[in-house]
Amino acid sequence: MTTSTILLSSRDAWGDKAPPQPIGEILRLLPEAITGSIRMAFEGRSKARGKIPKWLERMADIRLTGFSGYEDTALEFECPTLGDAAPELFRQREFNWSSRPDASTTGFDLLSDVLIDVAAHNGDSERFDRRLLRTLSSFSSGLDGVFHELAVLSPQGRKAVPALLNTEVISTAREMSLQTPKSNRVRVVGVLDMIRASTQAFSVRLDDGQEMRGVMSPGNLSTHRELFEKRVLILGKAVYRPSGRLLRVDADEMLPASDDDTFFSAMPKPAIRKVELRKAVLEQAGKRGVAGIIGKWPGDETDEEIAAALKEMS
Repeated sequence: MTTSTILLSSRDAWGDKAPPQPIGEILRLLPEAITGSIRMAFEGRSKARGKIPKWLERMADIRLTGFSGYEDTALEFECPTLGDAAPELFRQREFNWSSRPDASTTGFDLLSDVLIDVAAHNGDSERFDRRLLRTLSSFSSGLDGVFHELAVLSPQGRKAVPALLNTEVISTAREMSLQTPKSNRVRVVGVLDMIRASTQAFSVRLDDGQEMRGVMSPGNLSTHRELFEKRVLILGKAVYRPSGRLLRVDADEMLPASDDDTFFSAMPKPAIRKVELRKAVLEQAGKRGVAGIIGKWPGDETDEEIAAALKEMS
């Protein structure tokens, strides 16, 4: 177990005599933010339907152990390291798990990483999704004037500067949430080159060499081990970052790919109201046929416009 500290700053310097309501709001929201940060690091999503995995429950098991302060109000927590909470995840040698967090880090460390990326307006970050951004935005109910800033102090000096959550970061989180494109249904073909059965995560290598990450929503990913290093067809929902780039695919199905599925080996893109067909032609000049506008349908074009664009690309 390690000790982590959160400092709450106020203009009135409440110290150890702080009003309970805003502290209660922060204590209510903090477990959700930490759980979401951990889940993003291991699964690429901050929340999922169904029961929370046992390993995630243990990693996010934080306990309030102290309350003190002179000017700032300090909340002391006890929390496990990720390796102590779920040693089985770090013992397992699952295929190509190079992005696994360090076993010595904690949920507070991962939350700090999220806050730093949001504060930097990093719309291409892999550390949060729209749901986690909304969770951060909801801290406005606890940082409503009584306290104006929350600082996550890094245990054992892992980070030189504390990660901050204040009205500016909350505003950024809200703005980035609104900027994030809506999810859309996709089908993608590539070589299955990474499986993490314990967290339902996988990755697929596309024909152009790009890696597409995903999470298997229903069922058990371990039943698809026979497809490892083979071409597969992924059917599911694409989830995007604020930048518009793909964050992950929430897969409903994983099937052996057929030769007819080759043109679906393209990185999904957000749906837009109107396809700029000539721009699509220029961007996809190296591709042919439907592959040139994969990820850009549906649009408002007529059949004649689409046929003309396909003819120009052929």
